[in-house]
Amino acid sequence: MNQKAELRLEDQSQPQQERLFYLEFRLYFLGHANRSDLQLRFGLKESSASRDIALYKKLVPDNIIYDYGIKSYVPQPSFEPIFSYTGTQVLTALTHGFGDDYAGPKFPEISSEAPTQAPLPFIPTLAALTRAIHKEKAVSINYFSEDIGESTLEVAPHSLIDSGNRWSIRAFNRSTGRFEDFVINRITNVLDISSSPEANEQKDADLLWNQISELKLKPHPSLAHPKAVEREYGMHNGVLKMTCRTALKSYLLRQWRVDTSSTPANSGQGYQLWLDQ
Repeated sequence: MNQKAELRLEDQSQPQQERLFYLEFRLYFLGHANRSDLQLRFGLKESSASRDIALYKKLVPDNIIYDYGIKSYVPQPSFEPIFSYTGTQVLTALTHGFGDDYAGPKFPEISSEAPTQAPLPFIPTLAALTRAIHKEKAVSINYFSEDIGESTLEVAPHSLIDSGNRWSIRAFNRSTGRFEDFVINRITNVLDISSSPEANEQKDADLLWNQISELKLKPHPSLAHPKAVEREYGMHNGVLKMTCRTALKSYLLRQWRVDTSSTPANSGQGYQLWLDQ
């Protein structure tokens, strides 16, 4: 929480802080919130939800304004969050549903580590992108690529991607006229633009995203004891059958280090799995 609101927020009960946190979360990352959102989430009466919104407006009067067109509160350009957010917390809530007790500290029941955790996105950038996805809006981004360095692009994002080693967005790139993946941490600026995605720029038009590929993975023939890999991956009769979006197929194969050659290498080169094509 920032200093401006810290004392006043601490005067509120924990349940009250949870409701304010959820309200701000929707404003920040989805771009709008109203009484119905609080009522549905917390089982509140309309009057109670109205009081929560009124309290939030008193805490940060310059943060939100009511949009009569969509009948919801929306962030103002001067919006500054009064709660702190972590990348893991936000991404978990966005991709797996909003859990309980997000406004308070976290105390894990058992010790755990994730040594392969992807670098977490910069929160303001993530918020701007998730608002665009949720509201189905195109945005202008400054993006760093390995080939040409920094450039300004107009994109229409429709989904988040966790490839296992980085977070990206799936978006239509108006410069190239095709759907592409953009690493979130390579985006330095996100600006709203007035135009909405055309039909050919929306998720339904992303053929590789909507197409499902079937994969048959087997223990690599070079392994001395393939049964170990069969048990590790829960294979049946020496085969693991999987499906995934065609657009994400390469991520899965790289993450699992699958040998995709038509004839598997004799040495294995560290492969555990082979793609049976």
